[in-house]
Amino acid sequence: MNKGEELQGNMHMHVFTFKLDPRTKIYLLLLVNAAVFLSPSFQFERILMAIILSLCFLMGMFSFSLKMMLGYGLILGVHLVSEMFLSGAWELMFVSFTMFIRKIFPCVVMGGLLVGTTKINEFMTALGKIRISKKVIIPLAVMLRYFPMIGEDWRYIKDAMKLRGISPSIIGFLKNPVQTVECIYVPLLMAASKIADELSAASIARGIENPKERTCFQHVSFQFSDSIVMFIFTFFVFGGVFIC
Repeated sequence: MNKGEELQGNMHMHVFTFKLDPRTKIYLLLLVNAAVFLSPSFQFERILMAIILSLCFLMGMFSFSLKMMLGYGLILGVHLVSEMFLSGAWELMFVSFTMFIRKIFPCVVMGGLLVGTTKINEFMTALGKIRISKKVIIPLAVMLRYFPMIGEDWRYIKDAMKLRGISPSIIGFLKNPVQTVECIYVPLLMAASKIADELSAASIARGIENPKERTCFQHVSFQFSDSIVMFIFTFFVFGGVFIC
């Protein structure tokens, strides 16, 4: 079972979760990208991040929400400490780095929500309903399968290397940089190339290029929850960017 399937399985175990149409998630991802680009203030970014994390929590991605919250807090902490205690080139380097990570973080979390809660058949059916070309749908569908499989291989490689006393952490890299690259990152790159070929072959074998209209056992349609979420995000983004 890959990471995406585990996230989807955990999602259905909780009572207070709800589902969104894949088209809604794509719309939210594009909207968040535009909001980050047009962000008028730091306060706007923090509220946007809080809304996205709340949505992840409501959709059952509790562990993911907690990790992203801690990661975002760590970035803000490093940014604050750098402004208070550093100066000159060091301050510029750390503040610029944390600011860049802080800017793209909402997009990363929204992308993780899309990958972790969307099944491939639902995704392809939803995009097919809005008449998007298969030249666009097929690469996106393969991408949705690609990242969870890369994550799965990364865990296997990391666990195997721990038995040899090699850690993929920053401290482990500083202690043994050559060995870390040779035993962790090189196998990961080889696995990434192999996964791409396997996914392409599997997709073709399953008839992904079939020109006929795709069918799906699951009912894919807009629900009331889609309307509410889209309204909240749209109102906040346009209100924050163009009114504030």
